[in-house]
Amino acid sequence: MVHISTITSKYQVTIPLEIRQKKGLKVGDKVIFQYTEDGDILIRPIRKKTARELAGSLYREDTPYIPIEEARRITQEELARRIDEEGKYFDENSGS
Repeated sequence: MVHISTITSKYQVTIPLEIRQKKGLKVGDKVIFQYTEDGDILIRPIRKKTARELAGSLYREDTPYIPIEEARRITQEELARRIDEEGKYFDENSGS
C-alpha cells in the first residue's frame, strides 16, 4: 500500500486515514522521525505508557523542584537517548 501526502507551507504533512486507523493514531499523539542507515526516513508512533507503568516514577525523596520547561527538556533528551540506545519506546506494531 502506498499513500502520498503533500508538505504544506508550514512543513506539515497529513497522515493518511488508513494509516491512522491501522495504528490507532489520534489528535495529540506523538510520532518520532528517524533516519535509517539507508538514508530513508521512518515515522513511528511513540508507545504510550500505561498509568501502571508510570506509577511511582515521579516521586524521589532527594530530588529538588525543577521548573517545567527544564523538566521537559531533560525528558526529551532522555527519551532521545533511550530511543537511540534501546529502541524500546515505539509501538510494538510499528515495525521497529
